[in-house]
Amino acid sequence: MADGLSRADPQKPKHMHGAAAHHDSHRDIDSDTRQEFLFLYTDASANIRFAKAQQWRTLIYFSALCVGVVAVGVWLRWGDVSLVRFLFYLVWVFSLATVGTILMLQSWQSSEAKKQAFMRAHFDELTRSALAQKSRFTSDVHRYIMLGFMLFYVEMATFAVSRMLWPHF
Repeated sequence: MADGLSRADPQKPKHMHGAAAHHDSHRDIDSDTRQEFLFLYTDASANIRFAKAQQWRTLIYFSALCVGVVAVGVWLRWGDVSLVRFLFYLVWVFSLATVGTILMLQSWQSSEAKKQAFMRAHFDELTRSALAQKSRFTSDVHRYIMLGFMLFYVEMATFAVSRMLWPHF
């Protein structure tokens, strides 16, 4: 094949047409810096995946706490008023801690995404085009909808468990 896309060295285009002809818009970045950026970009991706996993684990731990509180209450037939009071406050403290943790992890993801956006501007045009196939706006909307669902779940679980505990105060 003799077209511009089939070449032995992808860093040195032989013949390109149109928008793809502009190969590198940041010639001031050397190859070592590009490698550092690639490492930092990959690290930011790993941090985002870790933070997302931690958000879900936080929800699982909170759910387990709620189930445990209800199970203890049922097992003791809601008889120990001081324990019920303690469990009530425990659920609320952990609810606030869960919300705070989820929000901090979301903020961390946002910071890592901003770091990636900065580095993406220094990548070659073909790489930027490939990364642009996923809409940043759509990703943000989905991420914040999921955040809203997570926070709503925590608060609804807190209210549900509180409602079970309240009559036994």
